[in-house]
Amino acid sequence: MLASCVLRRVLRASCPRAILTRTRKASSSPYNNIPSNGINGLHNITRKRQSAAQDIRPNKPRSLITAAIPSFAVPPLMFIGLLLGLWTWKCFWIIVMQNKLLYLSWLPPFTRSESISDYKAECRPVLWEEKQIRSLDGTKLAVCEGHIPVPPRDRESVLNTVASQNTHQGKLIPKRKNSVVICYFQGNGGSTPMRLPLLSHVLRAIAETSRSDPSPMSNSKISPYTIAALSYRGYWTSSGRATQSGIEMDAQALLNWVSETYASPETDLEIVIWGHSLGAAVATSAVSTYIARQCEGKASNTGSNRPLAPISGLILEAPTSSVKDMLISLYPQRWLPYRYLWPFSWNTWDIKAKMQQMATWRDQPGSQVLNEATTSIPRSLPPIFLLAAEKDEVIPSYVPGQLEQHAKSLGLEIERKDVMGAMHIEAPLKLDGRKAMVKFILNVTSVPRT
Repeated sequence: MLASCVLRRVLRASCPRAILTRTRKASSSPYNNIPSNGINGLHNITRKRQSAAQDIRPNKPRSLITAAIPSFAVPPLMFIGLLLGLWTWKCFWIIVMQNKLLYLSWLPPFTRSESISDYKAECRPVLWEEKQIRSLDGTKLAVCEGHIPVPPRDRESVLNTVASQNTHQGKLIPKRKNSVVICYFQGNGGSTPMRLPLLSHVLRAIAETSRSDPSPMSNSKISPYTIAALSYRGYWTSSGRATQSGIEMDAQALLNWVSETYASPETDLEIVIWGHSLGAAVATSAVSTYIARQCEGKASNTGSNRPLAPISGLILEAPTSSVKDMLISLYPQRWLPYRYLWPFSWNTWDIKAKMQQMATWRDQPGSQVLNEATTSIPRSLPPIFLLAAEKDEVIPSYVPGQLEQHAKSLGLEIERKDVMGAMHIEAPLKLDGRKAMVKFILNVTSVPRT
């Protein structure tokens, strides 16, 4: 008994745990046959098994690539490989997922769940209402319609003034109303409700300036000014997914809806197009397509034979010239590959190209349908107002100058205003910029039409 106890203690102190475990298992184990005085024999067996296991382990030689690279160069090469992998992944996103990166309808978070009532206090006295229209392909679109209600007393005084001015040689000429609708195309991020306070500032300034103008022409042209802000497909409560071809159809659908809703045999409707950032490219594309349709005498495609309303002016606020210039401005480093990916983009949004199309359309001989009669008249284009922000953090400072020079080279009528101290979205908020914009709108909508 004493000998077996001493043997177990010696085995615990000198043998591995795995060997002790095997000694306690089946009787077929070789350790069960070891006599009490055969400790040295047990040590020999253990050494033989360990040496046999080491002989069995295969030696893994280094591969040709790893053997040729010094060990000190492995970490830098791993870093460079990781960097190239990240570059490749981002290039994949810029090319394949460019719609997600360009049309930021989800930024800031929860922006699509906003409502007009969230900004009601900041927009007073402008009243905003959501309208639902259909795009040319049937996609449901949301439009924010805003106007300043005219008090009853002011409405009666305006009607009396217009009635007295419409009397010629004792004969009462039927009164005609005037209506001006400003079609607003937003930038690529956010929803329409978050822009309503800014649009309300401009609409209030237009109303105040038009009322304070003492000229007879101003009194005769007192008219309700309305802003219709379009939410592209995939933005806010509009359905669908944003694409360039889809947004171009949405813009034409908005102009059709405005022409159908606000124009009537008793109303002279004038449309002013206003686009901000990427929306400036949308606005230029919309004008280029719309004036060609208007010249051909096409109706608004809403089941009515009423002709399209004229466009009186085009406002380009902090415009981006093209997607190519946008990539260059976002990645000015020449050693980065992203700025060279513009040939792979199916989103172009090129304002210069659309200006060229408008100039080509203007220079072509043609005719226009007026009062069911084809009359040959010279083609004209709406004047352009370029509103640039001096401290624009998104658009490069050279873009407004390039667009102005390009427009003048094509013979387009363009006016430029640089707002000092303004950032990308602040040009209409600055008093200087807002006054210049309001002045342009009142000037292009106060021209008498025959």
